[in-house]
Amino acid sequence: MNSIARIVMGLFTGLLGLAFLAGLLAALGLYIVFATVRWLLTGRKPQVVMVWQQFSELRKGARWGGQRGFGAGSEVPRQDDIVDVEVREVVDDAPRLPPRQQG
Repeated sequence: MNSIARIVMGLFTGLLGLAFLAGLLAALGLYIVFATVRWLLTGRKPQVVMVWQQFSELRKGARWGGQRGFGAGSEVPRQDDIVDVEVREVVDDAPRLPPRQQG
């Protein structure tokens, strides 16, 4: 009797595992359909596609001895294009707000 119970429990556990796997595959399929429809409607690529493209770019840079890291093929911004502070002359005779009246 003990061996029959083990066989039944083993089959039940196997079926439960297959049901879980089928549920995961169904959820993945629904996500793919949702992401594709959203991509077609909005024009924005799904995050999975963006990450895959960055990973692929990283692999290509490492394989061929190019610049390593993400953005290997992108252009580096020039430092002289960045404006930190704009200079403005301060004049003593500049018009000022009238003093606040206490009241």
